[in-house]
Amino acid sequence: MLRKLVTTQVHSSADIRDFFDGFAHAYSERHGHPDRLLNYRIALIKRYANPSKDEVVLDIGCGNGHHLLALAGDIGRGVGVDLSPAMIEVAQERLRASPRQDNLTFLSDDGEKLAALAERSIDLAICVGALEHMLNKSGVLVNAYRTLKAPGRFFCLTLNGGYFWYEALAPLLGLETKHLSTDKFLRRDELVRLLTEAGFCRIEVGYWTFIPRGDMPPVLGLICQGLDALGRILRIDSLRGGLWVCARKED
Repeated sequence: MLRKLVTTQVHSSADIRDFFDGFAHAYSERHGHPDRLLNYRIALIKRYANPSKDEVVLDIGCGNGHHLLALAGDIGRGVGVDLSPAMIEVAQERLRASPRQDNLTFLSDDGEKLAALAERSIDLAICVGALEHMLNKSGVLVNAYRTLKAPGRFFCLTLNGGYFWYEALAPLLGLETKHLSTDKFLRRDELVRLLTEAGFCRIEVGYWTFIPRGDMPPVLGLICQGLDALGRILRIDSLRGGLWVCARKED
């Protein structure tokens, strides 16, 4: 039996905000075991972005705050922003139940503008699983660059637009791959180009294991898991579902 993802039609940032407001309090991980996947993403952030206890970290599109809450003990201060007020409400509720209340703040703000953030106030900006949903990706990167100190880093985990599931298999099976009609999954070269245009330099890009199990039949999830391992060993980029990038702002 095929598991169907139904794409929601949206036309504006307000529509996207309403979409995420609608399931903020019922959000759950759809692509595997929540704790295991969270720990994996946090390990990638620590490995490639190297946050430290004397740094201010910005989480763009922070959702319910789970990544920043998991990083709280490894950073000096954290600020999470999200377009969805309901997501921020959940993040603040979780923060009140956390022993790390003193060094984290969650704000409702548009990640494409980051109006609440001052210029050169951030050491590390992260964006995990959110860039693909943002309409003005160039605006996100330009404003992330603006908020960063020099030197500073931008780290992103997003979806690989060149993944064979998105490019070939899902269309062949007649399955949707977008949660929102405006979602766009960037290819490696597209992401590098946008970062370069925003002013970033020393851009490192690689692949990580992302298998959209919530979007595909269970048996295909197992097949894609095996293909991901093959792609990792043989360095076949089209078999890897996720892209990571670490880009730098320098003096």
